[in-house]
Amino acid sequence: MWHTHGPAQLAGARRLGVTAGMATGVRDDQPDRLAAALASRVAPLRQAGLGFYVGNIATDFYAAYHRWQPDHPLTWLFDEAHARHRADPADRAAFMRRPSLSDPAWLGRIAARLRAHVRVLAPLRPLYYSLGDETGIADLTAAWDFDLSPPSLAAMRVWLRGQYGTLAALNREWGTGFAGWDEVTPTPTDAALARRDGNFAGWTDFKAWMDVAFARAVRAGAEAVHAADPTARAAIEGAQIPGWGGYDYTLLAGAVDVMEITGADQAQGIAQAFNPALVTLTTATGAGAREAYGVWRAALAGSRGTILWDPDGELVAPDGRPGARWPALAGVLGELGGPVGAYLRAATPHLDAVAILYSPASFRVEWLLDRQRDAAAGKDWSLRNSEAELAETGLRAAMRQASEGLAHLGLQPRWLSPAMLAGGGLRGARALILPHALALSDAEVTAVRAFAAGGGTVLADIPPGGYDGHGRRRDAPPLDDVARLLPGLPRAGLGVHLAAAGVAPRFTLTRPDGAPADDVTIRALRHGDTTLLAFQRDFSEAGDVGGPEALTLNLPRPLWVRDLRDGQAARRVAHLALHLDTATPALLAISAAR
Repeated sequence: MWHTHGPAQLAGARRLGVTAGMATGVRDDQPDRLAAALASRVAPLRQAGLGFYVGNIATDFYAAYHRWQPDHPLTWLFDEAHARHRADPADRAAFMRRPSLSDPAWLGRIAARLRAHVRVLAPLRPLYYSLGDETGIADLTAAWDFDLSPPSLAAMRVWLRGQYGTLAALNREWGTGFAGWDEVTPTPTDAALARRDGNFAGWTDFKAWMDVAFARAVRAGAEAVHAADPTARAAIEGAQIPGWGGYDYTLLAGAVDVMEITGADQAQGIAQAFNPALVTLTTATGAGAREAYGVWRAALAGSRGTILWDPDGELVAPDGRPGARWPALAGVLGELGGPVGAYLRAATPHLDAVAILYSPASFRVEWLLDRQRDAAAGKDWSLRNSEAELAETGLRAAMRQASEGLAHLGLQPRWLSPAMLAGGGLRGARALILPHALALSDAEVTAVRAFAAGGGTVLADIPPGGYDGHGRRRDAPPLDDVARLLPGLPRAGLGVHLAAAGVAPRFTLTRPDGAPADDVTIRALRHGDTTLLAFQRDFSEAGDVGGPEALTLNLPRPLWVRDLRDGQAARRVAHLALHLDTATPALLAISAAR
């Protein structure tokens, strides 16, 4: 339970199956007051018999430009930066993050605060310590030229030396003539938008650096938690979809132990691919069947817990009785808290021989190209906010088409980072999907060509690799002779090419007329010698008009099948009738042995 509630409400929540609540951290950095303040915040939860986690311990550092304060709007610091930039576009102070994520003094201050919290609360075993809620470089996913402060630029130059080795190599790539490392400054967005030579390396490297700086700062907080208690878990909450704000999951996924991810389960799958030990959580909001559907969907994608958002007592009323939202959630939370949930938690994802590239470099290049088109239409990039940056893009659409297409075909992809692709991550794969892969490093290009030469199938929606990994345009796309283009990555086209590559599910799901079912997401997990298949219909606001959808699961031969939700004994069958309602999945355990 996220919100603070009174004793009756907390007692009622526990009776309904809620297991923990949030105790807010203390940010006044007064050690003599810390123990008493934390004790008062934890006491109501413990008195109600609930566990707890500690939230918002360092939101002032990790979410400085998006945090609640009683006397200011949520984004007032970011609004001030916007206003300063509008008043004087040449004023670089508008692009100096306060506090800088690379400031040693602030990093030390936050580490000390986190260690102090853990030392006080370790005997009570909190579920986790959340560094911050809705964290980000600027305002959540907003694109901004943070951080040009001296600590950030100094740390960036050290990082760039590690990337390029020599100043001459950096100058060649950026097209610059810096005489010394202390002169190296990034290309700001305004200048990058004005370029017509296709060389955005000085800008994209700066944006890549800020993702590194954010992930390093988050990891430093997690290390402070672990230093005080090696068994404690560090977390961030309100994590966003892949994009701006530090949400490069190749870096962020391994920085913490726990992550509550807002929105799409695609981000959850990507994060878990890069850190299989990561505990991911989802948040239940809304009402009715859609809310239950979302909790099930997240659980099937690997979520290990649900944070209940209940500001108005719609789940648990102030007197402790069930609220109006509770009936729709009671069933799913009950099952996930029982044997079905235990089975899901003990299983591991089954991965098929198909990989999808997740390319932060392509995201950066695509954004700049899109903003160049906006600028030609008179639109100012600096007026965009975090909501604007959540909009669909060509890359996001292609990633969604690929991942959802595979899920509806009954296939589970392995997500690859650029480093994984270049470092042998394609071993065992038969097909590689490159969604909107505008920017590929030379090492990635070499790995893709070797994969294709070895018989692998490469599928892309656009000619991949038109820009190198630093965002500099190549003379010609380097993979035109090996990539098969499927504009839009349509599901049917993916299925045909993957089947030809030898990648196909070992079962089919059909309608009563024998046609393939095309509105069901399929998850496959492994539990020892058993395969767990989960089937969930795409959500429909219309609900179950005409009743649950009737489908047939067709197996390659008779196998032992047990429905995990109906309590019946296993049956040996080759065909099984399924009836899927608008929210609840079918969960089947399938094995050759009884």
